[in-house]
Order: sequence, then C-alpha cells, then structure tokens
Amino acid sequence: MNGRMRLAVLAPLMVSSLALGSVTFLAAPAQSASKPSCGLSKTADPNKIQVSGQNFKPKKNVLFQSDAGGEGTAPTDAQGGFTSTLDGPEGTVTAVQIGGSEVTCGTVAATEEKTAKDTFTDGYNFGYNLAIKNCTKPNLANKPGDPMWDQGFDKGQAQALKDCKTSGR
Repeated sequence: MNGRMRLAVLAPLMVSSLALGSVTFLAAPAQSASKPSCGLSKTADPNKIQVSGQNFKPKKNVLFQSDAGGEGTAPTDAQGGFTSTLDGPEGTVTAVQIGGSEVTCGTVAATEEKTAKDTFTDGYNFGYNLAIKNCTKPNLANKPGDPMWDQGFDKGQAQALKDCKTSGR
C-alpha cells in the first residue's frame, strides 16, 4: 500500500474516533441528585396538616394535594426544601414540581394523632437529612412553628454535622 492510500484510509478513521470520543465525553453521566421526598405531621390546628419536603428543585414552587380535596403550593428554599400547611386533616398527600415526578408524602387517617415524640422525630429526620446532604447547617426559613418539631430539627441537623465531621466530609 502506498503512502497516499494509507493516508486516505487512516484519516477518516482518526476523525471518526475523535468524533466518537467527543460524543462519549459529552454523554458522561451527570452526578446523580437525591430524589425528592416529603413527609407529613399534625399541627396544633386539627383541621390542618404540615407538609415538609426536601431535594426538590431550588427556588421553584411545589404543588401538594390530598386525595381528600385539600391542595396548596409552596416555594422551595435554596436547598430545595419547603414547609407549608394543608387544609384537611386526612387523606394521602402527594407533592410534585413541574417536570418532576409525583412523590407520596404520606397518608393521615382522620382519627390519627401524632404525639410530641412523633413530631420531634419528624423534625429530627427532616433536619438530619437536610444537613447531611451538603454537610452544612441548613437555614430553613419556614419552620412549621411546632416547638417539638423545631427541637427535633435542630438536634437532627446538629447530629448530621457531627456525623459529617466524623466521616471527614
């Protein structure tokens, strides 16, 4: 094979491999984000329920609704979290953002009542999960106002930050 023939065969192969290499690079998987989640807790008003969520798109509205008829919207904070209240004490509550999938927050029976310990645990879990995400102290602008939930939230985020420090994150 002469020099020109070799160049004619090799040049397209090299260009193809460079193009495919670029495509592969551009299609590299993105860092996976945490899935949105939400939860429910009782409020002092028996006709309302608190809806709290995390890992939603930051600074965007979340629509939440109960199959018993109540619905509402809340803006997320810079970390993608929100807390709001929903009229109606029972039903299965879901939350969704435009372009996102629907998330089930939970189901509350009409006669179900949360104890102070349950409310503390809800706040603790929410605070822990929010803080462990980035190993920073979250600033939740819209706390529900229940002292037990607030105490749980503060203790949960403190434990998460301690765990981050212990693990070297």
